[in-house]
Amino acid sequence: LFHQANIIITTMMAASITVVLLLSLQLLHPTNSFSTITMTSSPSPPLALNLKCKVKPTHRTKFLTAIQANQQSTRLNEPNNLQFVIGQDTEEENTFYFHEEFVNCEAFQEHMQTEHFKVYNAFVDDEEPFEEPPVICLYNLREESDDVVTKKRGVYKESFGLNVNLYPKASVRDDFLKVISDNKQGTDTVEELALQYTYGESTTIDGISEGSANTFHFHEQYKGKDHGKEGFDVHASMPHFAAWEEFVQTDPFEKDPEVFFFKIIED
Repeated sequence: LFHQANIIITTMMAASITVVLLLSLQLLHPTNSFSTITMTSSPSPPLALNLKCKVKPTHRTKFLTAIQANQQSTRLNEPNNLQFVIGQDTEEENTFYFHEEFVNCEAFQEHMQTEHFKVYNAFVDDEEPFEEPPVICLYNLREESDDVVTKKRGVYKESFGLNVNLYPKASVRDDFLKVISDNKQGTDTVEELALQYTYGESTTIDGISEGSANTFHFHEQYKGKDHGKEGFDVHASMPHFAAWEEFVQTDPFEKDPEVFFFKIIED
C-alpha cells in the first residue's frame, strides 16, 4: 500500500505522528487494569497490533535483547500467536515497529500473562528505555483466509516492511474498502515478491481501547534485493496499485495518511 510521493514524504518527515490509539504504557505494564480486561464476546476475530516506539540511544542494545527474547518466547511457546515482527525504521535507527497477530483477543490476553511478557515488562519498568510513550494500534483482520488466521505465518529475513494508518471519510467508506480489497487481492495473488498484505479496522476491546470508526491499519512485507525494497517497488508499479493512486487523487481522507517504512530484524 502506498500513495502519492508528496504525501509520503510529508508523512515520513513529520516530527511526530497522530496518535491513533495511545495507551500510554499500558501494554508494557501488567500491574494496571490492562492485564485484567473483560472480553465483550467469545470467540473474537483475529487481532492484530501495530506499535511504534522511539528508544533512547543509550538503551538500544538492552532494548533489542529484551524485545527479541520476548519475541522468540512468544513464537515458540504461544500456539495462538500467529506472528511477531520487529522492524527498524529506514531513516531513524532507534525507532522501531512491531506487528503482532493472535488468533483472537483472548489469545492476546493470555500473551500478557506469560512469564516472558512479564520479564519484558520488568525491563521496561526498571530501565525506562523509551524517549516517549509507544503508539499502539489494535485492529481486527479483514479478508484473511481461515488458513492464514489458524497457523503461524512464516519468518522472513532481509524483508522490507511498512505499517500504515489511513483515515477515509465516512462518505467514501464503501469506495475505499473496494479499492483496498482489490489492492489486497492483486498483491496476494499476482506479486511474487509480496510476502504479506494485512489490514483491518480499529477495534474496541473492553478495558484496553476504544476503536475509531473509519480508521484502518495495515502491515505489509516484501522480499527481494535491497532488503526487500525491490518487492515494494514492484508493488508500486502494479495496476491494482495504480487504481489506489487514482482513488487518492479524489481527496478521500479526513486527515493525512501515516506511512512508516522499516527493515525487518531477524537473526
